Amino acid sequence: MSSAAYIDDGSHSAVSSALGFYYQSLYGLLSIVRASQDDAAVCLERLDDVEILTNGQSLLSQLKHSLSNKPAAVTLSSAALWKTLKAWIDVLPAVSLNNTRFQLVTVAPIPSGSPLEVLLDATSPRATLLALLHDEAQRVVDEHQAGRAAGKHPVPHADRVASCAAYLELDHIFREKFLSRITVQPAASNIIQIPTEIAKELKSFPPERREAITGKLMEWWDLQVVYSFCDKRDRAISMLEVQQKVAEIAGELERDELLADFQFVTPPGDHIPSSMIARQLQLVGGTDGEVQAAEREEWRARSQRHKWLNERVDMAVRIHRYDQLLAEAWRDKHCVMVETHANATEDAKRVSGLEIFRWSYSHAHAQIPPFAHNWSTTYYVRGSYQVLAVEQEVGWHPDYKALLAKKP
Repeated sequence: MSSAAYIDDGSHSAVSSALGFYYQSLYGLLSIVRASQDDAAVCLERLDDVEILTNGQSLLSQLKHSLSNKPAAVTLSSAALWKTLKAWIDVLPAVSLNNTRFQLVTVAPIPSGSPLEVLLDATSPRATLLALLHDEAQRVVDEHQAGRAAGKHPVPHADRVASCAAYLELDHIFREKFLSRITVQPAASNIIQIPTEIAKELKSFPPERREAITGKLMEWWDLQVVYSFCDKRDRAISMLEVQQKVAEIAGELERDELLADFQFVTPPGDHIPSSMIARQLQLVGGTDGEVQAAEREEWRARSQRHKWLNERVDMAVRIHRYDQLLAEAWRDKHCVMVETHANATEDAKRVSGLEIFRWSYSHAHAQIPPFAHNWSTTYYVRGSYQVLAVEQEVGWHPDYKALLAKKP
């Protein structure tokens, strides 16, 4: 039953409509993270753009979105206001007025001194506004009918005459009660600002983590909204579900923050590196300095792996998957070298092989996604390539497996 969820600022493209719908979704998420009642839940596109259920009460929210720097203000004559009233009048037969409140949420302002300002407070008297709305609705209907009778084109107020007529058809006492259940939230955050508003509500978590939690929460929320539309879950998404997911995301992020334990640590004096590191590099003419650096980084990466495996049961799978990622990136380069050097001289093969090693040492860590989102040191990628080289899962020379199979 949703109206087009954008303010009539001249932008009627599909992008505006899409942003309007996504605004509804994000506003629903913002509403539920702000909820204080344990039984709070939110539905999208059921009785209204956003429907918030709390303690047996419903709050039906109509949203009007715009990215305009100066969206048109909401006034007594705004089409957005009258279309909103019409949308609520249409659902009145399906709701209990005693248990339902209505809210217009708009990024647009209400002019200072406007009679609509009484709608900012649910308890403000509305008698004056009730009369003004009646007069405006009657004026619109009268001028529309007069325009039609006079054959005017376009006919005056064609965009809101149906809304005004529906409003006038309400019984006066019922109209008064209906108006008493309406509030307006002007100057609301737009779709760009809402993620920041959501992050601000995550007060139980350190400020530096709120943005990351919000990003992952929005990804989960989008999926829940789709599932709710496809009947793959309940239409209502509860506050407790959201709170549980926030806790899960926070835990995942905390576990994912890994320390670079060996960044400033050098191998112990009695450490004996695998001879395979030197053998692989000697096949491509690596320098003594490169061999020493490769051995140091291999020790750091291997030590880091050992520490993670001892401390966390989930790291074995992550390490294996990351090794696969490293091997794939290496394979993309090594396979091309093998193909293009099938008939090359040995010197050419060694030169190209050394380039592959130097890529793994100097560039791969900047080109391959890090092991963890907070990981910025270089030794794990450099050293892991050496771990894989020791196991001959990767190599530098085009024919490294055949050459290494020979006795050293």
